[in-house]
Amino acid sequence: MYNMYNATVLTTLLYGCETWTMYRRSIQRLDQFHLCCLHKIAGIKWQDRVTNTEVLQICGTTGTEAFLLNGQLRWVGHIMHMPEYRISKQVFYGQLASGKQPQCGPARRYKDTLRVNLKQCNIDPGSLTCAASDRSSW
Repeated sequence: MYNMYNATVLTTLLYGCETWTMYRRSIQRLDQFHLCCLHKIAGIKWQDRVTNTEVLQICGTTGTEAFLLNGQLRWVGHIMHMPEYRISKQVFYGQLASGKQPQCGPARRYKDTLRVNLKQCNIDPGSLTCAASDRSSW
């Protein structure tokens, strides 16, 4: 049953997550849905007082944040190996020449999220191209 859930529901839920700019609230909502589904599949009721970590261990899976991080790092590694003329790579390395920032402050960009995630994985953002060049370790 878990394999069916992973193959259908989870892949549909996280489709395109490699390119999302994720906020903490969005990650929490995705994780709530994921754990709710796992509780129903495993037949665990809230009265059983089973922690989320135990539910993930019982089901043999990880939280959505791990899926998101894995997808983002895989996508960045893919971009690093692209030739220079590809539009995806040009957009990734590009900067806007002009524009306005919203009054409420700057919106979080994909690069900001990536930088935070790289630091969590103990990868130096400055040496990203060197780290991604070795496909087996990346």
